[in-house]
Amino acid sequence: MIILTAAALGISAGLMRSAAGIALVAALIGMSFTLATITSPGPVSLLALVYAILGYNGGLILFVLGLYASDRLQAVRTSH
Repeated sequence: MIILTAAALGISAGLMRSAAGIALVAALIGMSFTLATITSPGPVSLLALVYAILGYNGGLILFVLGLYASDRLQAVRTSH
């Protein structure tokens, strides 16, 4: 579930089309993990942070691939 949520964040950040927005969301993922670590009464798994980072980057990559595919399909439609 962490990976899917982070991927959705990556796609949403990509939709903003702003480098500052993408960096802000990435920083907020790290800050929320830090806050959860500080306030958690038990141990916190670093694997969850790794999954969140991988999911976020995967979401950004999916967004860029979607843009590329959309551009290619539009080029094919207009060339005929």
